[in-house]
Order: sequence, then C-alpha cells, then structure tokens
Amino acid sequence: MAAPMLLRGSSGNLPADLTSFVGRRRDRADVKRLLSGSRLVTLTGPGGVGKTRLSLRAGADVRRAFPDGVWFVELASVTSPALLAHTVATTLGLRTQSHSAIVATLVEHLADRSALLVFDNCEHVVSACATLLDELLRACPHLHVLVTSREPLGLFGETIRQVGPLPVPPAAGPDRANLIGYESVALFVDRARSVVPGFRLTSGNRDAVAEIVRGLDGIPLALELAAVRLRALSPAQLLDRLTDRFALLNSGNRTAPDRQRTLRGCVEWSYDLCTPGEQALWAGASVFSGGFELDAIEAVCPGTGRPGLLLDTLLSLVDKSILVSEDIGGVMRYRMLEAIAQYGLERLRATGELPAARVRHRDFYARLAGMSESEWTGTAQREWMERLRRDHANFEAALEFCATEPGEQEPGVLIAGGLREHWMRSGALDEGRLWLDTLLSRGGYSAETTARGLYAAAWLGIVQADLAYARPLIDRGREVSVELGDVARAQFDNLTGMSQLLTGDVRSAIKNTAHALAVFEGAHAVNQEISALISLQMAYGAAGDTTSALRRHADCVRRCEQIGDHWFRSYSLWHAGVMHWQRGDSQRAITTLRDALRLKRELADRLGAALCIEGIAWATTSRDPRRGAVLLGIAGVRFDALGTEANTLPWVTRPHAECEQELRGTLGEHQVRRAKARGARFGLADGVEYALEEQSGTARRDGAVPSGLTRREREVAGLVAQGLSNKAIASTLVISQRTAETHVENILTKLGFTSRTQIAAWLAREPG
Repeated sequence: MAAPMLLRGSSGNLPADLTSFVGRRRDRADVKRLLSGSRLVTLTGPGGVGKTRLSLRAGADVRRAFPDGVWFVELASVTSPALLAHTVATTLGLRTQSHSAIVATLVEHLADRSALLVFDNCEHVVSACATLLDELLRACPHLHVLVTSREPLGLFGETIRQVGPLPVPPAAGPDRANLIGYESVALFVDRARSVVPGFRLTSGNRDAVAEIVRGLDGIPLALELAAVRLRALSPAQLLDRLTDRFALLNSGNRTAPDRQRTLRGCVEWSYDLCTPGEQALWAGASVFSGGFELDAIEAVCPGTGRPGLLLDTLLSLVDKSILVSEDIGGVMRYRMLEAIAQYGLERLRATGELPAARVRHRDFYARLAGMSESEWTGTAQREWMERLRRDHANFEAALEFCATEPGEQEPGVLIAGGLREHWMRSGALDEGRLWLDTLLSRGGYSAETTARGLYAAAWLGIVQADLAYARPLIDRGREVSVELGDVARAQFDNLTGMSQLLTGDVRSAIKNTAHALAVFEGAHAVNQEISALISLQMAYGAAGDTTSALRRHADCVRRCEQIGDHWFRSYSLWHAGVMHWQRGDSQRAITTLRDALRLKRELADRLGAALCIEGIAWATTSRDPRRGAVLLGIAGVRFDALGTEANTLPWVTRPHAECEQELRGTLGEHQVRRAKARGARFGLADGVEYALEEQSGTARRDGAVPSGLTRREREVAGLVAQGLSNKAIASTLVISQRTAETHVENILTKLGFTSRTQIAAWLAREPG
C-alpha cells in the first residue's frame, strides 16, 4: 500500500523554461482546446521539431484546469518497458511494496483525481505506454494525458496533433521585410544572440538569415545547431556551407518524411565539420544515458593517443554544441541532445563498434558500483551518494544491457547488488528489486555472485517490511552461502534476525544478529559489522532493554567515527533518540534526534529526515503539545511524499498512535487537526529548520514559511533560474567561482533540491 504525493491544490512538477520560448501561439491554443475535449492528446512529429517544449508550455497553460497538478514524466532515459510504470510512480511520489503492484497503485491514487500527465519521448516504449495509458484512462475518469512521440499510440479516443516546423519567410516578396515576425527567424536570432552577444538583423545579413531558416525548414533543433556556427562563420558563410551540404540530401532514406531527412542532414553536416577524433568521440559518447563525467568517457572511449588529447577533443565538442556541459556541485558533467546521440549510435553501429562500446560502458559502471559498495562506509560517503545519483540512468542502461544481451547477465547481478544502499537512498527500492529479480531468474552464476544478489534483494525486501518476498530469498541465500565462508553465512543470519524483529520474535532476532555481529567483528568486515550493530540495537530496543540498546548505539557511533561514516551513524542516532524518549528523558531525546536530523539534511536522506522529525514530535508532545502536533504534520507530509505513512512502518506505528492519542486528549481533535495542517504547509527545508529550532522567520499569509535563503542566495537563485552557470554567476556578481558554487550548494541543501532546474521551478512559484 502506498500514500500519494498528489495533494489537492498541488501544481505538479513542470520544470521551468531555462531558455526563452519563441512562438507556437497557435499550437498552444490548439493543444489547450484539444485537451478540453479529449482525455488523450498525442503530439507527433520528427525529432527536434519541438514537441517537448510545446508540451511543457501547453501544460503550464492549462495548469489551473487540473487541481491535482500537471506532472511531467520524462521517458527518454527509460531503458526497459518494464520500468515504465515504476517511472510514472516515482514521478508522482508513490512507493509500493512490490513492483507487481505498481499499476494497481497508480490506478488507486489517480482514480478520483483531476490531473494531467505529460508523457514525453514515448517512441522507444510506445507499446508499453499504450498498454499502461489504456488501463489508467479506463479506470481514472478525471485523468488527462498529453503525449509526445514520433508515432501515435494507436489507442481508441486518442487525438493526434501533428507538430510542424516553425513558419519560415517566403523565398521573395514584401513579407521578407518583416523577418523577425516569422517564428523561425525569431528563434534563430534569439539563439544567435546567446552565442554572439549583440547579434541582430541588418540589411547586410537579413537575406542570408532568411535563406538559412528556409533551408532548415524551420526545424527548431536544426536552427539552434546552425546558430552555434555563428561563433566562427558569418551568416553568408553559414548559408554557403549549408546550401552545399543539403545538396546531398536527395539520397538517403526515401521512406522517411522530408522534414526528418532535413534534420538528419543538419546533424550530418555538424558531424562532417568535426575532425576524425571528434567524430569518434561523438559516436563513443552516444552509449551514455543521462550524461557522463570525464573518468567515464576515458574508460569507454580509449585509444585517444597522448594524455590530455581526449579532454581537448571533449571540450571541442562542447564548443561546437555537440555536447552540453553542466557544473553540478563542482563536478563537470556532459550530455547530448537526443537526436545527436541517436545519430552517434548509428555511426557506432555502422562501424561494428557498438557491442564493444556497450561492454566497456557496462564494465565501467560495474567497477563504479563495486567501488561505491566497498567505500560506502567511509570519508567519501557523501561523494559516492552524489555520484550514484548523477549516474542513475547509466546504471539502468548497463543493467538493461546485461538483462537483454546473451551471456552478459552475471555482471548485472553484481551491479544491482552493489547499488543496495543507493536504491534505498534514492527511493528506488522497487527498481532495485526488479533488476535483481530479472537477473537472478536467469541462474547459472557462481555461488558468490548468486549469494550477493540474493542478499541485496532480500535486504531491500526487509527494508520494505515485505517478508513474503524476503524470506524465500534468505532461505536460498543460506543454501548458496554454505561453501562461501563465515562472513557470507553471517550476512544471512543478520537478515534472518531483521525478519524476526519484524514478526515480533525478539529473542530469536537478538540471538541471530548477535551471532552475525561476532562473525563480522572477528573477520574485520566493517560494513557488515556496523549494519549488524544497528540491527542488534533495534532488537534490544524492541525487547524493552533500552540499556543494552544504547550500549550498542555507543559501539556503533564509535565505529562510525573511526571510519568517517555518516549514513549508518545517523540511523543509530535516530534509534538512540527514541530510546531516550522511551526512558522518559525527553530533552536528551530531542538533542539526539536533532543530531541525527542534521546528518540526514547533509545526506539528503528524506526518509531518514521524516523519521527524525516524527521522533522529535513524540519527545516534544508532553512538553509543548501544540508544537508536537505541528511537528507531526511536518513529518506526515514528508511520509506522504515518499509514498508511505507513519502508521504503516513497524518501528513507528505504536509510538505514533500513542502520540496522536495524547495530543487529542490534551488539545482536542480540532486543535490537533489545525496544528498538523499548519505543519503540512511548511516547505521541505523550513520544516527541518523548525524541528531544529533554526527557524527565525514568521509564517506568511498563505501559511508557508520563508525559504530560509539569505538575500544573496535569493539573488543567486534568480541567476540560476535564468540558466547561468556558476562561472557566469561569479562574473555577474563579481565573486569567485568557488563562492558561487558554495551559494548554489547552500540553496540546494536549504530547499531540499537536487538540481538547478528545481531551483528555477521553485522560484517561478514563489511570490514576488
């Protein structure tokens, strides 16, 4: 069972425009009209024509008509049809006990809601999209869907709207005098100004510009690619090269639409202008999904010659806008537009090098997963968390390769198992289980690989309290691990103890977990030792032996301090705070839980933060009932956003119910509801500050609290919303780049965000 993130009055998750939106007034009006009369509207057209941008703007135009929000579901990085429903559920903030229940959960929570889903880039999973949307639309009468795809879904009741290129000026005639009035020209000039500040239409370049946009048939991606060339070419020179190149477009795929061949010609033209080294790197980089970093491209595209040559070539592709560079938390990351990446894959496939590149890609991310697993409990923990988050789509691509390519499955088990903690932190427990189930079902692996996969899958099931799923895996793991040594066997003893804790068999849980801990300590298996310490700490707590529980907590904290761990330490602190509260020491409980919450904020662990705020509410209720109720409201809306509820978590259910009962007896039902509603209106960062008593501002009239950003941070947030890089922000504000990076990191932390796009979207919603 899951709880929805879809709250009444929610505006959804539409990302803000980071570049200006030019034209499409008639298209926007048509889409708005079609959505008013049809529950499924599909925007079709060739790649690069602007379907995504139009869908986002149309979604914003009709937002008020959908009280439960407009939700953008980005599908370009979905590598397997099996992940489609999971991606939709994740977008909506839903979590299920098993991946088999995802569709049922979606139906349940969309059944009576008036919402618009925007499914973007459906063409590579078109059959899966058709199947899922057919079920959702039949079961959810108030649901509307706007789809972008290169082909229709073929569903009954589907309204298809072809998205064409932007209007272009005529070959000659009086209309040529008002060039800027043509949307294609306006877009070209707008993008030209972004690369050549001060660029404008003049009597000397207007005819060349008109012919350029005509030659490119007004296709937005083609216009943007061509505008970049103005860094090195005049409009007349650009026209000469463009005209010569398109003379070759009479041949090729005669079955493809003319517009599609024109876009291909533009991309081919950009490809042919690259050096052989740039072309090779372009093709090699196309195997990545969702972007990549320097170490990844070095591993996947070897053979570049002298040291530094690859970086020079990489930066050259950035200059030519083949690659887009992004500074994410001080780490430079690179990505390709979809059409450019698809062309690179074609070149790689044509040379016969695609399979080898896929293997190198898979091998790199297998090493990355293995390194993250071994170094998770250490000083580099936060860096690993962020790296795994940034490369989530690449891990999915590597796992899809393993799952579909004959003979390549075993490394996939190791990747999915090595990402065990990542699946939890990123809220992707169902996805982790899906990959492990798929790969483990193939069989034929070594005992070590099988045991690692079974352990990871069972562990994910235990975290979700899904014993029916976890127990058979634990039993299989026990059988497989017999030949692998004491540590492997003890891992399944620890899992057995955790499962017994969930069923209330506390004595057996203590026995099995204590045995596992002794084995881990004797083998100096630090990761497993710390995990077992927390399990034993919780088992003693469940038995009512708070003294033993706190003794194990002290052992755990000491061990974490020795190796620089924060992740496990934060969970041990949370449980210790609860133990202090149960012993009647509310002040010490609050202090300990706040220490845990500060770590959770640093780690961006939303589930952990919700647990800590919930615990602080329990400890606060007897001292300040009204504040305790507000804290319960803050925690409750966070559990909702994660797709769960406090009263469904085994270790939270009883104290949560007792706290609610005490509050109703002290304040009365009406006052409790009012206080919890106030807490539910806090922003993510502000709710944490309230729990930590760091909040100094007063509530706004709408019930929300100030963001907590300083005046300078608000200024930086505004520049981020304009699409400026950290370097550009530093130049604008006359500060160092490192200072700009620090401001951006602080903004992300305070707002509880993970991307610059979220900052822009938040700022767009904020009152002036």
